[in-house]
Amino acid sequence: MSVFRPVVRLVDPNGRGWEIYAFRILLPERSAGDSPLEYHGVVLSMLGGIAWLVRSALVLLVRVFVDMPVAALRAARSDEWTIEAVSWAPSRHRYTWKTTREYRGQVLAQVEGGIARGEIPKPRNAHLLRVD
Repeated sequence: MSVFRPVVRLVDPNGRGWEIYAFRILLPERSAGDSPLEYHGVVLSMLGGIAWLVRSALVLLVRVFVDMPVAALRAARSDEWTIEAVSWAPSRHRYTWKTTREYRGQVLAQVEGGIARGEIPKPRNAHLLRVD
């Protein structure tokens, strides 16, 4: 199972496509900051764009050299799995649960069944982390 490839792809009764992912490594949320489009004027837009690129590069370096190794060490010591159901169109919807390796298959099946029926899944042996 990989964060780069969904475990399951399905369509709910409303025609909305969903992808379900299962992964152990969970990176913390980070932001690259303001968009350069928020600045007005040519010079301010250029300076804002350069500042945004520098901040984005720094955030990328922190993600690669700090967040990923720390998350990998935590995942190696932990038995927790993250199950995430994502729908991209027409707008993004995302549900995230945490469970253990023992119940991973059951939670995946319950999430898949709930989405296939057109309801918000409420799997047993998992706790809901986020609804976006």
